[in-house]
Amino acid sequence: MHPQHPGDEPTWAALSPREKALAAVGMTGLGLGVLALVAAAVLLGVLTIGYLSRDLIEADGAGPLIWAALLFLPCGLLAGAFAYPVRLALRLVLASPKAKRRAETALSAGTTFLAALFVETLTPGLHVQHPWLPALLATLLIALAHLATNHLEARTHRSHNHP
Repeated sequence: MHPQHPGDEPTWAALSPREKALAAVGMTGLGLGVLALVAAAVLLGVLTIGYLSRDLIEADGAGPLIWAALLFLPCGLLAGAFAYPVRLALRLVLASPKAKRRAETALSAGTTFLAALFVETLTPGLHVQHPWLPALLATLLIALAHLATNHLEARTHRSHNHP
């Protein structure tokens, strides 16, 4: 057993088996909670896009919308795999940090657009007319969510640094 100083966080090795089990259960619960929150946000996004594009999207019931939410992550990974070589090339070619940030933002939007096109194409029971319109809407909604998150983080950071 390692000696503990007052105020030090205990190490994993210093925890008893009961404390380790409680920590594992707590972390599992936290992970499942975060996963549920992300799944709910994705499903809400799919439902929002489905509602706003209801004249362009026809679904064979509620199942395809759930499938679309489930396929969002794998389609995002697939789109990211296609965009990765471009991302690397831009990092090598661009010198200024401002240009790199702008290119990264544009590439991120393009990757999101491609992922939305993949979701529309690969979701069984989902029929989309003019698929680029809902994909563009999805890209804009995700960009707005990102901007809102950044704004809230900056606001929270400012309030913690300036009491």
